[in-house]
Amino acid sequence: MTINVTYTGKVRYKAELHDGEHQALITNDVWQPAQVLLRRNGCSGGALVRNQFGALLKGLLRCAPCGCAMTPAHTTRQGARRYRYYVCTAAQKKGWHTRPSKSIPAGEIERIVVDRIRCIGRDPALRERTFAAACAQGSARVEELAAERRALEGDLVRWNTEIHALVGAAAGGTPDIPRLADLHERVRLAERRAAEIAEELAGLGSEQVTREEVEQALTAFDPVWDSLAPREQARVIQLLVQRVDFDGATNKLSITFQPTGIKALADELAQHVQERSA
Repeated sequence: MTINVTYTGKVRYKAELHDGEHQALITNDVWQPAQVLLRRNGCSGGALVRNQFGALLKGLLRCAPCGCAMTPAHTTRQGARRYRYYVCTAAQKKGWHTRPSKSIPAGEIERIVVDRIRCIGRDPALRERTFAAACAQGSARVEELAAERRALEGDLVRWNTEIHALVGAAAGGTPDIPRLADLHERVRLAERRAAEIAEELAGLGSEQVTREEVEQALTAFDPVWDSLAPREQARVIQLLVQRVDFDGATNKLSITFQPTGIKALADELAQHVQERSA
C-alpha cells in the first residue's frame, strides 16, 4: 500500500512523475518516509492480524478508577450490524454497579485518542510537553530499575550468607537440603533478573528520545493516518502509545506515550531519509 502521489502535488504518467496543477497536501519529506512505514507495516502482522475487529486500543485502554484493563468486545444486532465497545474487566466480573467506567463505544474513544495525537503533531507547545513527559517517564524508569537492582543486591548478599552458614553448620553432617535448594534457586532467579535490569538500563541511554524525534514522529502522524489500513493504524498506535486511561465518572482520558515507540517511529523515518540521500 502507498499514499497516492497526488497528495504531493504530482501526477503519474506510466512510470514517470510530473508536477501537477493542483496544490500539494503534504510535502515530499513527509510522503517519502511514509512509504517505508507503509511497506514495513504491510510485511508484518503478528498479533495485529488476529485483532480481527480492528480494536486500536487493544491492550492499551485501562479503567482509571480501578486500574483494570478495558477489553474490546462486540455485539451483533439485526443479524448483521456489529457494535464495538470496550468493557472494564472488573465490571464484567464484579458487577456493573461496582465500577464507574463500565463500557464505552469503541469508535468514539478511538477517535478521541487519534484526534489527541493529531493535535499534538500540529501544536509545537503540545509536542514540547510530550517530549518533557517522555523524558520524565524515561528517568522514572531508570530510578525504578535502579531501586529494584539495589533490592536484588541486598537479597543476594543475604541469601549467599545463609547458604554459607548452612553449609558451615552441617560440619560434615547433612545440611538442610530443601532450604539450600530453595536458596540456590532464589539466587539463580535474582542473578538472571539483575542481568535483565543491567541490559535494560544500558539500552535506556541509547533509546532516550530527542525533541527532533518527537517532532518528526508526531508531525508525520496526521498526514499519513487516513491513508493507513486498519492493521497499519493499529500498529502505529501500539508503537506510539503505552497506555490510555479512561475515567467513566468524569469522562476524562489521558494518554501515556511510549518513548521508545516514538523513537522507533522516528528512526524508521530517519533511516529512509538517509537511504534516499546516500
